[in-house]
Amino acid sequence: MEEFLYWRKKENFNNRIMKTAILFDIDNTLTPPRQSLQSEMVNILKKLVVPFHIAAGSHMELVEEQFFVPLYLGGFSGKFNAFLGNGAIHYFCDYSDRLKIETVSAFNIRAFLGEEHFQQIIEILNETLQLPGFSLPASIEASVDQVVFRGSMINLCPIGRNNNNPDIYHINRKKFVDFDYKSSYRQHIMEHLKSKLSFYIQEKDLTITLGGETSLDIGIVNQDKTIAVRTLLEQGIERLIFIGDALFEGGNDWPIQSFVDNWNSDIKCPLETIQVHDWEDTIETLNTLNLINFRH
Repeated sequence: MEEFLYWRKKENFNNRIMKTAILFDIDNTLTPPRQSLQSEMVNILKKLVVPFHIAAGSHMELVEEQFFVPLYLGGFSGKFNAFLGNGAIHYFCDYSDRLKIETVSAFNIRAFLGEEHFQQIIEILNETLQLPGFSLPASIEASVDQVVFRGSMINLCPIGRNNNNPDIYHINRKKFVDFDYKSSYRQHIMEHLKSKLSFYIQEKDLTITLGGETSLDIGIVNQDKTIAVRTLLEQGIERLIFIGDALFEGGNDWPIQSFVDNWNSDIKCPLETIQVHDWEDTIETLNTLNLINFRH
């Protein structure tokens, strides 16, 4: 962190940080679920009157395609921090000359747990998906990559990640989202895993949250999106507004809401949270807060 702050000082970037900033979730907050950043949102981000940063559940491979590249191709030329892998992997992004992304810090859950414990957890996740009680309806197809190691966390996606045929994937995804909404399928899996992984929850501070619309994220306490909050406040932000779609208990934005709820100080909490339904709701929210300069 000291080396990063020194680098920031050399670049004279600290002097350009305003005291208010926005911290965005990405999926279903800045973009449609698992789809690319829309040109309308790119234009909004270019017209913000305060700096923005992002904190996403996804890892670099997904975010690069979904957010980083579309933002660059849309003509954005600023700088921002990106906290991926549920916030535990910190990047600094500089678009002023070209698309430049540098790693600042990274947490590795595999190294933290140790190989034996890591493999035991992977085995339990795979076994859970094979239980008759968690079988998917015949109309929903499960593809490959149901359990994926993402560096800072493990992602469990019951329908897998079929990238070979995007059209079929999105149709299948929609079926699963509807099924999950009606049956609380992921919620039941989460309760089952909390029981099966109780040792790791108690001894290793393991956390299990809902990730996006189709998955669950297995991480570690404090290795989450609150890293983004703490880092930005340490860098001098006095008012930080977080906008996300999963601030409810069990959602992957919940640690940020807990940061506010558990704030214990005579000083007003510098973090504010706003729940949105989708990316269009985010635009309406930014407009309501008068954070868009439409004349720019």
